[in-house]
Amino acid sequence: MNSLRHLLVSVIALALAMPMPAAGQSAWTLADRQSLERREAAIWPTETRTARSATGLVSATASPVAASIGTDVLRSGGTAADAAVATAFAQVTMMLGANVSFAGVAQLLYYDARTGQVHAMDAGWNGWRNERSPKAIPATDLSLLTGTRGDTSGAAGRKTLVPGFVAGMAAMHRRFGRLSFRQLLAPSIWYARHGVPVTPLTGAYFPIAAPQLSQTPAGRHFLMPDGVHVAALGDRYASPELARLLDQIAAHGAAPMYRGRWAQAFVAAVNAAGGAATMADMAAYRVRWAAPLRIAIGDVEVMAPPPPDATGCAMLTALNVLHHAAPEQPYWQDPQAFRTTALTLRLATILGWSPAMGEVLQRHLGSGGDCAARLQPGFGAAAASRLDELLAAPAPPVAGHHSAAVVVIDRWGNIAALVHSSNTPLWGDTGLVVQGVPIPAPAGLYRDALTRISPGGRVPSDMAPLIALRSGKPLFGVAAIGSSLLQETVRVTAGLIQRRGRLDDLVAAPPLLLNYQQIFGEELVPAGRYPPAFLDQLRAAGMPVREVDKLQAQTLKGTVAVAMLQPDGSREGVEVPQILAFAQGE
Repeated sequence: MNSLRHLLVSVIALALAMPMPAAGQSAWTLADRQSLERREAAIWPTETRTARSATGLVSATASPVAASIGTDVLRSGGTAADAAVATAFAQVTMMLGANVSFAGVAQLLYYDARTGQVHAMDAGWNGWRNERSPKAIPATDLSLLTGTRGDTSGAAGRKTLVPGFVAGMAAMHRRFGRLSFRQLLAPSIWYARHGVPVTPLTGAYFPIAAPQLSQTPAGRHFLMPDGVHVAALGDRYASPELARLLDQIAAHGAAPMYRGRWAQAFVAAVNAAGGAATMADMAAYRVRWAAPLRIAIGDVEVMAPPPPDATGCAMLTALNVLHHAAPEQPYWQDPQAFRTTALTLRLATILGWSPAMGEVLQRHLGSGGDCAARLQPGFGAAAASRLDELLAAPAPPVAGHHSAAVVVIDRWGNIAALVHSSNTPLWGDTGLVVQGVPIPAPAGLYRDALTRISPGGRVPSDMAPLIALRSGKPLFGVAAIGSSLLQETVRVTAGLIQRRGRLDDLVAAPPLLLNYQQIFGEELVPAGRYPPAFLDQLRAAGMPVREVDKLQAQTLKGTVAVAMLQPDGSREGVEVPQILAFAQGE
């Protein structure tokens, strides 16, 4: 019986294996699509590979199919914004909304080659204006990260927030795009209609998330599209409801998500689950544009999203301190450099996520209490000389999240560095699904942040893509995801500024891991990546170190998408085994 079912699945897959309309003038052939889907099924890149192009390049996490879709957009004359939109929609589609969501959020830095200016876009979460007791919002289930499940009971609708992803994509396209939205969304619509191949990764997700999805009729239908079987490896997962929604977005932009039938269904589902949603909150959502935060590190200017984004300031603070600490060797080759880098990242994390402790530490240094003060050379020098003294106290844990990242450089030299997220482990824990879109549960993670803003206000983002310039010309863009996204961004950015070797070697170096349960506790390192003598030297210097296994390291680590402009004008990105990021040149 099983063999017959597998045979039928194979026949259905072949029947669906028709050429797919791409964003370009030509369509993918059957062989093209099968080759890309085999790469998707392999999960990781199978070899180290450098992608180069004289014109355009896409570097993206999660999905080689999505990266290829973005590259097709560049070939068709699209800008970096066009390619980033197409790639991001395809990432959500190919991942079946598990780690990223059409009801999620986005953060963008965009270098406009025409003006030489960098723009920051915030399409983050808004709260509900009728939610007046954020401390009482039920906790989001983080057992995939912590290994233990706390009390997550309560009104599931209260865990939701107003999403910004689709509004952000429409705003980026409206300001910097050239191709039509329909062209950009066509591949995602095709996959939603004809079926996304369930890979070993997404196939493993469904049994893990089954208890959560099974809480509602819509969740059970999402889990078992045929009404009987849980979606599994070898299936093609089609969602006619999602295809119809994406078709509406392709025709009308963000309006269906904020004022149309999807918005009405979303508000109704949230309120039926005890939430405080209103159509007025949805219709009032606006994307925010601002000038980026910036700092000079030697002759390189690095830019990040400005406050209230806390992570952008934390990243630039870490680069400031590391610049003045000036470790002579790469952190993975020298224990003292590792220790300096790890202490710097702990300091930056606390300054970003514990305002009260940040004020205490900055008073200790005699500096001001705001972000601007942390980016001054004096702060970097003072903090670099007193890292041990500053890091002698306990600190609160930091929550993790799931995201996807895209960095695009087009033929004109525009750069889009984009991060988008659901801030929710595996479809959330509420079972809410609206017209094919699983609903994230971020409010359970951001209760403290919600207490510090007015009802209905913007939740400060914890995503921060970076763009670096030298003499006003772009050098690279970096967009990282995962629990250790700050660590991953800083280590790669610092390595690029300090010219610590080839890009593939830098990306493949051992990750720096956030100990989210206790930032000032043991330093966590991937098992087997450092010699025993290296770890012994760290312990002798007063830094507790604990090796974690491959699974835990993969759960904790950040994943980076990076694209560079080389001196000869070529664009470069890399793929490295065991790192879920892909690069493709035009």
